[in-house]
Amino acid sequence: MSGNKGGGKTTKTEIPAYIEDAAKSNLALADKISNIGYTPYYGPDVAAFTPMQDAAFQNTQNAATAFGMESGAGQYMPEATEFAGGVMGYSSAPTYEQSVENLAQLRPAQSQYMDTFFMNPQTGQAGSNAAPMGSAESFTPTGYTNNSPIGVQPISRSTMARGK
Repeated sequence: MSGNKGGGKTTKTEIPAYIEDAAKSNLALADKISNIGYTPYYGPDVAAFTPMQDAAFQNTQNAATAFGMESGAGQYMPEATEFAGGVMGYSSAPTYEQSVENLAQLRPAQSQYMDTFFMNPQTGQAGSNAAPMGSAESFTPTGYTNNSPIGVQPISRSTMARGK
């Protein structure tokens, strides 16, 4: 009895053009955004105590002292910083800036290499390892391969079903 020895079946999945165009546009935008790098927040992270709260603390210390108790008097917080609109608070930005300076001073090669992946925040010039400033047109289905640095695969592909 001769018979069918099994065969292969090829299927092809097509992505609708409007979805493919949206994906290309999103990839182009993601490449541009990825060049920005970390953007620290320079506003207040924690609000400072109000004058009324400070007065309440002082009253508590005065009452404790009046009865011969240790009041824990002393200023344990640094001076608060005034931000826009007279908001008083504390910011972690100086600590962040100091840690960036420490990294550049103690590990200069590592710091410089990390900087090559992002744009210069003062000049806007892209670093040598920054993602390409692509446009939606540059993201064609064949534009990226398995060896792509960001691992994007072609959008359309054929799949071979198992069989012999």
